[in-house]
Amino acid sequence: MNKMIWRVGGLALAAVLSACGGGGSDAGCVSFSGSCTTGASTTTTTTSNTGAVSTSATGSVVLSLSSVTISASTPGTVTAQVRDASGNPLENKLVKFSVSESNIATVSLSAVTDKFGNASATLQPVAGALGAAYVSAAADVSNGVTLETKTVFSVSAVDVALASVSASPTAVSAYGSSVVTVNVKGASSSSPVTVNFSSTCASAGKALLSPASITVTGPTASTTYQDNACAGTDRISVSITGTSERQQVDLAVTAPVIQALEFVTANPAKICLAGSGCAGTSEIQFSLKDQSGKPIANRDVYFHLDNANIATLSAVSNKTLATGVVSVSVSAKSIPSPIRVRASVTLDDGTTLSTYSNVLAVSAGLPTGNAISFSASAYNPDGWRRDGTESDIRVQLNDRFGNPVPDGTVVSFVAEGASVIPASCTTASAVCNVKFVTSESRPADGRVTVVAFAKGEESFNDANGDNLYTAGEKFADLGPVYLDKDEDRQMAPQGEYLTGDELNGKWDALTHVWFKRVFTLSDSSRKPRLFSLNADGVTCSTTPFPSQVLSLTTTGACRLSTQFCMRDANTDADALGGNPVPANATLTLATKAKGGTVAVDASPVTGIWTGPTTHTVTADLDDCTKPLEASGPIDLTVKMPNGQSYKFDIGRLE
Repeated sequence: MNKMIWRVGGLALAAVLSACGGGGSDAGCVSFSGSCTTGASTTTTTTSNTGAVSTSATGSVVLSLSSVTISASTPGTVTAQVRDASGNPLENKLVKFSVSESNIATVSLSAVTDKFGNASATLQPVAGALGAAYVSAAADVSNGVTLETKTVFSVSAVDVALASVSASPTAVSAYGSSVVTVNVKGASSSSPVTVNFSSTCASAGKALLSPASITVTGPTASTTYQDNACAGTDRISVSITGTSERQQVDLAVTAPVIQALEFVTANPAKICLAGSGCAGTSEIQFSLKDQSGKPIANRDVYFHLDNANIATLSAVSNKTLATGVVSVSVSAKSIPSPIRVRASVTLDDGTTLSTYSNVLAVSAGLPTGNAISFSASAYNPDGWRRDGTESDIRVQLNDRFGNPVPDGTVVSFVAEGASVIPASCTTASAVCNVKFVTSESRPADGRVTVVAFAKGEESFNDANGDNLYTAGEKFADLGPVYLDKDEDRQMAPQGEYLTGDELNGKWDALTHVWFKRVFTLSDSSRKPRLFSLNADGVTCSTTPFPSQVLSLTTTGACRLSTQFCMRDANTDADALGGNPVPANATLTLATKAKGGTVAVDASPVTGIWTGPTTHTVTADLDDCTKPLEASGPIDLTVKMPNGQSYKFDIGRLE
């Protein structure tokens, strides 16, 4: 085996020089014996065989060397200790180091003192260089007063060589170990040698060399090689610090045995169809592990879809990373079908190990115009004269396939009056909730239009069944979002537009989908009004409900009935049909007639009404074979949810 020997003659240092700049104001002057002036103070420097001391009235700098002789295998350490005038160490002082002959040695340029006032730097010989030089240290000890001192050192060399290197054993099983030994020539207690070990796998984190560097004074240096899934031939290199000496040895490392291929995660777990405006791609991760549960790197893992018509994969195969993780991206096509990715790896014996990902949900993503559901606990809250009456609003959005939109879809609300709290919400399982709360402002007619809108797509009739809009297919052109204050189903030229584009006769894949409903601020503070029905028997007229005479007989009129409709007291709403009484108002009938009973239906008033409510009054004989014992008036009582009661005389029972 070839070897390289470094030979150097000794260097004798005959004397230590003394020097000082002239003039009493030369800040930063240098002295090795005697004294000199720095600023307004006098500096005195003394030297020894391993260092020098520079002192003044403001402090001192003590410079020391670990050895006055350094070599390529044994660099030196230079330490500067900075103290104040009282001898106390100075912390966090910047010390600057320099070498007079940079072709002989180099030194770290600067360091900061610790709590002991010490700052150290490494003095490193230049490869192949011999000779002597000064190393200097300068520090600001107080208010701009800089003390500098220097001492001499020499660079020498000894006969240093790496004779041979070996590994035992030369073949290592997975996660096994080997001892690497190198023979060193020229190391001694007076000339220690630093030996360094490295390898390709150790640099990649797939092996550990312990120690990676060792200083020896004898003929051998050793390190332990510990495998960490290196798998292959690893070349171990050995070198001596400061020399060009190199030796190498190869180590055969057995690959670990694959034990498990596991699904890790899908991010996100739900994707949308292509062109739906939300995330259409998910990253699927798998993990490959050996018999010890440790990751296996750099192995090919193959990917497969059971149904290639519903999605595409970014790659057929990928290699595992150092962490054992391998990933592939999957993108949905146009069919909203669940997706599973199969991963497989070929084992050393030729068999295949496979696993599946979790199911990846696919949806159209965006809400579609005809799949918005808007409901409220009461559309007729008691709010004309009352603040804070609440009605819960629930909005549900589905995509064109009836699947829930992705969580986090934002729904915004605008109200003509009162308030919607909060003004927007985000969906969870396709649903989000807000509250309609009675308050100012109150439109004169007590009717408040509330609009809910979100980013979505216009609905269409998928005539060819390809799950995509095709030119010529029928669709619902939505147009702009507007607040229909006058309830005429048309956007007024002024004051109703909210957002969105005009009707354009084209299918829009990304627009605003919206829904509007009217709430009434129903009045409980004033007496409601009773009216007759129109001739159609359904709609409410403007004719006051007349007093009724219900004549019960035993010959055929054992039961009689009549109907009326009821509006609250807000006459400004009559142009739009009128407002109902508040939700949960109750109606009761009573009579003083004997032998008969009266009743009224549709009580309590439900929260579904935004117009007049219709009620049927029925009168019955207690016994259809017996006439009334006595006639009497029929009284209607309407009790509001907050306690007010209003009475009406609606006729007689005879």
